Amino acid sequence: MQEQKTGFLRWPRNNPMVKESGAMHAIQKALRTKNIGLLLFLVLVWVVISRITPYFLQGNNILLVLDQTATVAIAGVGMTYVIISGGVDLSVGGIAALSGMMAGICITKWGMSFAPALVLAMLVGVIVGLINGLLISYFNLQPMICTLGTLSAARGLTLISTSGRPIFVINPTFNLVGNGDVFGIPFPVIIAVLVFVIGHIVLTYTEFGRYVFAIGGNQEATRLSGINVKRYKTMIYIISGFCAALVGIVLVGILGASEPTVGQGLELDSIAVTAIGGTNLMGGIGGLVGTMLGSLLIGTIKNSLTILNIVSYYQQVVIGVIIILAVLLEYFRKRRA
Repeated sequence: MQEQKTGFLRWPRNNPMVKESGAMHAIQKALRTKNIGLLLFLVLVWVVISRITPYFLQGNNILLVLDQTATVAIAGVGMTYVIISGGVDLSVGGIAALSGMMAGICITKWGMSFAPALVLAMLVGVIVGLINGLLISYFNLQPMICTLGTLSAARGLTLISTSGRPIFVINPTFNLVGNGDVFGIPFPVIIAVLVFVIGHIVLTYTEFGRYVFAIGGNQEATRLSGINVKRYKTMIYIISGFCAALVGIVLVGILGASEPTVGQGLELDSIAVTAIGGTNLMGGIGGLVGTMLGSLLIGTIKNSLTILNIVSYYQQVVIGVIIILAVLLEYFRKRRA
């Protein structure tokens, strides 16, 4: 069957594959309802925590919550694309570390300015995402196994390149990216908002976004309709790699150094915020609004545990429990429906 020739960001017009059907409308309505419920739950959590400790709702702490949430939210955007398409990307933490390492080497050892260092660091994420996409799409490797392998390879390359030691980055622009602000709003938060807005528009209002949902809903039917599934799945993993590399850049700015161990647990956190936000881990259903609310919920929980002087190890336990509860709620919702 001849492949349909469509643009990457073309708005859907007369293509029957991407026209909004009654089923799609029902899914979007359910997502909006779930997002409202998640928002109300987030507000409830804020109220409870503010009763326990009045420090939580202070302006500086709210900005701190947003700042700490930004990196997970950026990675969550790419992870949402991947999971909606029916896959998973466990390599995001390794990509963040490898991209940050490249930025550090470019600035400190090669004497580059910010712009070329940024391009090369982002290119690392795109290349690893491309490798993931090609192996999964064209060689039919399982996403979990494939991305676990690239995670290990990226971590290994980072440790080899740095000899396990941090590379300190002294560059005003990188410092601005990590610790600067615009009218009091931390720069990482601004970056996260921009990534979310662009990602939401592409996912919701373009043909490419509709193909992401179609591939996750029924990959074989999408292929038989004339859509080049392999190409679009590869693009999806490139997006995830790009977002992970952006996280690495932001973390270099925040820390002032390229840490070889940076980004550990990022894959767990990004999957958590995606699942909490209502994205079906089996693919075909999801959205970025829920992912952003899930990011805020995770950031709120981590911040409140820190304020209450609870050992950080318990944070992972809480996140794991939240993931399980989110999956269970989705399961019972489906059974009831």
